[in-house]
Amino acid sequence: MFHMQPTPISWVLWAAMFAVPVVIILLGVYAYFFGGKKRLGNTIGVIGIIAALVVFGLAASSKYYNYIHSSSYIKSKKTYQLEYNNNQKREIVIKDYQGKVIYQYTGSFSFDRSGHGVNLVDNKTGKKTSIYIGDNATVIVTDK
Repeated sequence: MFHMQPTPISWVLWAAMFAVPVVIILLGVYAYFFGGKKRLGNTIGVIGIIAALVVFGLAASSKYYNYIHSSSYIKSKKTYQLEYNNNQKREIVIKDYQGKVIYQYTGSFSFDRSGHGVNLVDNKTGKKTSIYIGDNATVIVTDK
């Protein structure tokens, strides 16, 4: 798989790669219409079109490679795994303002935090636990 790391000047390399097929196609058009060499113009034009397709393929390959190795892709992939995998083990720890643990649970659950509350739903039993956490509490959820 071809990939080019995005850098501040990588656009120059991509512009050069896209410019080469365009120049070849323009040479083919010139040879066909103005040079009087239709067969040579056709050959050069076909070579230019093939080169353009190759460059577009390389660009798509590079875009795909850089996307699947990006942090946003990895984060969204993990989010979907957590959403649809009911066997994902997690641990939740809720600490008060002094750092004392006031609630701890380990298992397979989903959670929703809104305002001053944390709602846990156990994936195995379906039981819901609602916890009021106050202003200075800390909620730590760790995926295992």
